[in-house]
Amino acid sequence: MHQAFQLGTSNPVSVTSSHGGVIRNIAESLARLECDVSLFSIVGEDAEGVDILRALDALNVDVSGVKRSSHQPTASYTAILEGCGHSTAGLANMDIFEELDSPWVDRIAPMLESCGILIVDGNLPAETLETLLSRCRKDTKVLADPVSAAKSLRFLKVLGQIDVIFPDRLEATALCGKAIETNRDLGAAAAEIRKLGAGSVVVTLGAAGLYVDCGQSREFISAMSTKKVLDVTGAGDALVAGFAYGLIKGEAVDPLKAGLATASLALESRQSVPPDLTPGSLHERIASSNAL
Repeated sequence: MHQAFQLGTSNPVSVTSSHGGVIRNIAESLARLECDVSLFSIVGEDAEGVDILRALDALNVDVSGVKRSSHQPTASYTAILEGCGHSTAGLANMDIFEELDSPWVDRIAPMLESCGILIVDGNLPAETLETLLSRCRKDTKVLADPVSAAKSLRFLKVLGQIDVIFPDRLEATALCGKAIETNRDLGAAAAEIRKLGAGSVVVTLGAAGLYVDCGQSREFISAMSTKKVLDVTGAGDALVAGFAYGLIKGEAVDPLKAGLATASLALESRQSVPPDLTPGSLHERIASSNAL
């Protein structure tokens, strides 16, 4: 935005575009962090869909589980950002995800057998989420990104199968059904979400960091410093990707630190995923944070 956003009139802007989407962003981030990644999703039979699959394939992401729709365009999200990089509004066209149904789950079920970590988001229809999680191995770690307050409700019936869920404050409010106005409310909300079945709850608080409730411990964790915030759009996706990277690396990397470091790096990029994201840049950010 060149100036403060005004409703009901034309607003002068600069427009950039990049590949995005919660799960696609997470898949790209993990691929850039040199992890083996398979993407299970859907794109349209349009130029955007072709470009997305080609770019992911170039990063060695397995896209054989991606469905092609002949009825809907590839999903899109338009973010209106202020000069400081913070979001003023978002416009989402996600109808295509309603085509991800039980037959699609049946098709990808054999591939789920090799998944040690499965990351799901709220763009999936509620029934598809239930079917998908019922087909997972019992020892698969399941991470969940609610996507939005409205879509977070799709997880209510499957929270018992979620190892870690990453809601923001509004999504946590929707999941627990209670307003969050104070830190005490925040703690009560996370505890309620765990009571509903989630193994751990990581509430994202933007620049304020995280509130984490894993049962044995409950704590606020500060965000990692960022040189300059250019775009907040992909930070939440980066957090989940970094957390998954930490799980993959085991005791060598703390998942929460890896998540915060990846989010910090994402904030410094105008792309949904920093094109220069590597294990080296991630570990360097963690090391610089530990030195403070």
